Amino acid sequence: MGKVPLLIFPRLKTFAVALGTSGVLTTTLLAQQGIETRGHQLSFGVNLGFETQSNRALDPARPGSSTSATAALSMGLLRQTKTQRLSFDLGGEMRHLDSPTNDDSGFHNPSIKLSYDRDSANARLSLSGSLRETDLADEGLVFDETSQEFVFAEGTATRRSTRASAQLNWRDDAPLGFGVSASLAENRYRGGVATGIDGLGLNDTRRMTIGTSGRLDLNEVSQLNIGLDFSRFEDDGNARDRDTWTLTNALNIERPNGVFSLNLNVTDTEDGTRVSSAVGRSLDYPLGTLSGQIGATSSTAGKVYLTGSLDVLHELPRGNLTFGIARNVNSSTLQDTEQVSTSVTFGHFYELNSLSNLSINARWAELSRTGGNSDTTSARLVATYSRELTPDWNMNLGVQHRQTHDATSGTVRSNGIFLNVERNFVTRF
Repeated sequence: MGKVPLLIFPRLKTFAVALGTSGVLTTTLLAQQGIETRGHQLSFGVNLGFETQSNRALDPARPGSSTSATAALSMGLLRQTKTQRLSFDLGGEMRHLDSPTNDDSGFHNPSIKLSYDRDSANARLSLSGSLRETDLADEGLVFDETSQEFVFAEGTATRRSTRASAQLNWRDDAPLGFGVSASLAENRYRGGVATGIDGLGLNDTRRMTIGTSGRLDLNEVSQLNIGLDFSRFEDDGNARDRDTWTLTNALNIERPNGVFSLNLNVTDTEDGTRVSSAVGRSLDYPLGTLSGQIGATSSTAGKVYLTGSLDVLHELPRGNLTFGIARNVNSSTLQDTEQVSTSVTFGHFYELNSLSNLSINARWAELSRTGGNSDTTSARLVATYSRELTPDWNMNLGVQHRQTHDATSGTVRSNGIFLNVERNFVTRF
């Protein structure tokens, strides 16, 4: 088995590779692994798994061990040409769960995603839509790649997330280019309790966003990007909608070994105006990459926070190391309240031999409201042994430790063991 590339913070995809208890391969992943996708490609994936945890839902009131057996299935269709890409993915799992709160058998975590991209010499069009259901007991704190923010939600409920977006850019081949975008994000909860930061309950929400952007090539190595977005946030628990205007400004300068950047962003919310600025630098070196930025953010209440990030990827003879640390001030995706997020991640991938590898991943994150006195912390440690059983079947065996802490529930922990085998079938026509 070849090396599996681990992506650096903040995307946290190393944990998706490590956990693997119910994840399924998609056509997008296959394309990233270098499989030729020109023409039509049809893929089917199967993941059979078993897992036991000491407190799966991280419930302080009803702790107890749980066991689950799952059969996750996926299907993906991809059509790709030199100028167009159309993908359609389906996924879900049959599961039997025995836990202190319920004995649940049936179909869970369904997902569907459709995307279309078209490129020409001077324009780009992107359309996408998705629907996904997730058991909050399986989630906790994750990094949302769509909003580029941390999302914390836990409990016994199921969350249905619906996303739709469209983006058009033109004049890509000219010194001055423009773009427009629109998106819709909706979150709904059913069948249990859903809580966020500080243990407060989560309501069904919707966020609609429209935006415009401009790009100016100052010279061959310098580029200025300006964007203006408007979003409206609707919460079923509040009668009044919340409107937000965001102005972003970024100057990027290409250097021989990386990029130098300057950023200035202004966000006008219902609670006040937030201003942030940062200077950043990325460096490529023979054994990896290093990128970071440092800046400051003035919250809606006028308090100044030091913000920044540092991401490191270091290649080893038989693996790699990743490290990330970040602090940011933004609006919560699920509640639209201003929050401070601080996180530290670590990952180590080691190739034992041509058939097996070992990965260790750790994450610690803290979320707190800028107007509150308490915070919510989440930590996870996962160790996974992976082995190629046959050219088509892979096995993952691992242990994990999860922990959360807030002012309402105190500290809650869970330990678990998981085992799964997976296979993906690919055909091209």
